[in-house]
Amino acid sequence: MSSLNLPKSNSSVSVSIIDTTAWAYKIPCEMLFYPRFKGLKTFDLCSYAFLITHANGDSKRRLLFDLGIRKDWKNLVPDMVEKFQKWGTAIEVGKGVADILQDNNVNLDELEAIIWSHLHWDHTGNPSTFPESVKVVMGPGIKDKCMPGWPKNPDSEFNEADIAGHEVVEISRNDFDMEIGGMGAWDYFGDGSFYILDAPGHALGHVNALARTSVSPESFIFMAADSAHLGGELRPSDTLPLPELIDVPGLQLCPCPSSVLLREHPRNSSTLPFLGLDPSFPLNLKDAEQTIERLQAFDADERVLVVFAHDVSLFDIVDFFPATANEWRQKGWKEKGRWSFLPHLQKVARGEGGSY
Repeated sequence: MSSLNLPKSNSSVSVSIIDTTAWAYKIPCEMLFYPRFKGLKTFDLCSYAFLITHANGDSKRRLLFDLGIRKDWKNLVPDMVEKFQKWGTAIEVGKGVADILQDNNVNLDELEAIIWSHLHWDHTGNPSTFPESVKVVMGPGIKDKCMPGWPKNPDSEFNEADIAGHEVVEISRNDFDMEIGGMGAWDYFGDGSFYILDAPGHALGHVNALARTSVSPESFIFMAADSAHLGGELRPSDTLPLPELIDVPGLQLCPCPSSVLLREHPRNSSTLPFLGLDPSFPLNLKDAEQTIERLQAFDADERVLVVFAHDVSLFDIVDFFPATANEWRQKGWKEKGRWSFLPHLQKVARGEGGSY
């Protein structure tokens, strides 16, 4: 049993994982990880958003956590569009999140807030496609350093027009008035059903979220945003070592002895992640590594499903909106997804494809 001290509550929320239909192909990543992983040059990223519904009698409150990539991605700040061209990165977005919700009979006027995990282009979407009554919530420090948006602030990562007319709420450090798993936490609804978590390191004001998806037996979904991008940044760990035999479809041998996989592990360790962070990748390396360590404790707890924003290894496992994700334990998503990143890494290491 995990030693993770998760708070008790009789309240839960409904969570849906939204496939935002957004993909970014061939993002350079060779220099993002250290030690270098043989053959890993680029990765392809999907983008998830989350719809959280808090019901209390006849009333309900609804939130979005992240928005993925805006449909009109060429209207991102010019510096970002130029980077895609330089990198040879291709962006595809089928629909905006607002359209996805409306196509499934969600009234956008019912939404209380959009929570940005941070300001990066593949999370902020386009809030201007939502009613102005919808607040935009962001992490500590962003207002002072990043607002106003572009073009008033030429260094900003988002368009000022995207939040025009919306109330912008910055989470204060004082809002994190409790601690869960070593992370500062804000009990958003005040009843223990949904927490915003301080997750520093990757970017300024980076936050995660923890949703209670059932009361008895307990279950939670941890929305990890960019605390990790690929499963190999998180696993294995001291709390979740690599098993001696791994039975995952797509591996060269199935079941596959761990000794075979460790040949491709840069650190040849069954308790260290396959992918370590290069100091140039996060805003603050020490904080980012500490956030990953804390996330690993949640990941090792059978009550918690960790979903980071771009986890392609879960894409064919989870049920997407309009379905809810609350029955993830009964459906075995955690067990199916735990080591599902390994076939991708093995193929890359064997020269069978340079993109994860």
